[in-house]
Amino acid sequence: MLLSLKQFDSRRNTPMKMSLLFTSLLVISIQSISASEYSYKAIAKRHPNAQMSAEEYLKARMEGECLVGLKELNFKKQEKFDAVAEWTNYRSISLLEQFPPCKVLIILEVAKSKLDKNGTTK
Repeated sequence: MLLSLKQFDSRRNTPMKMSLLFTSLLVISIQSISASEYSYKAIAKRHPNAQMSAEEYLKARMEGECLVGLKELNFKKQEKFDAVAEWTNYRSISLLEQFPPCKVLIILEVAKSKLDKNGTTK
């Protein structure tokens, strides 16, 4: 059966197409706005009975900064291959499975310092 030209007219159902477009844009906008509501502070406001204590919060912030310290220790810009940095990067993954980030940072800072001082590059 052949379809008439009216069924292929792109101008038909324009209000429905506009409604669909508007709805899609609205959904995308809401998702981008609500994405910022997944910070710890926003979540804690929604669940006040489950919030961390001030001490726990400060400790968690410190652990986050220690993760940044590990990144800085392992990924400094290098002009040539640094075997010690490669070793500490490799070790940090397994150590983070066992210890908190600040403890790992201390361990690797000491190890890197000793290895650099001894000139160990193997």
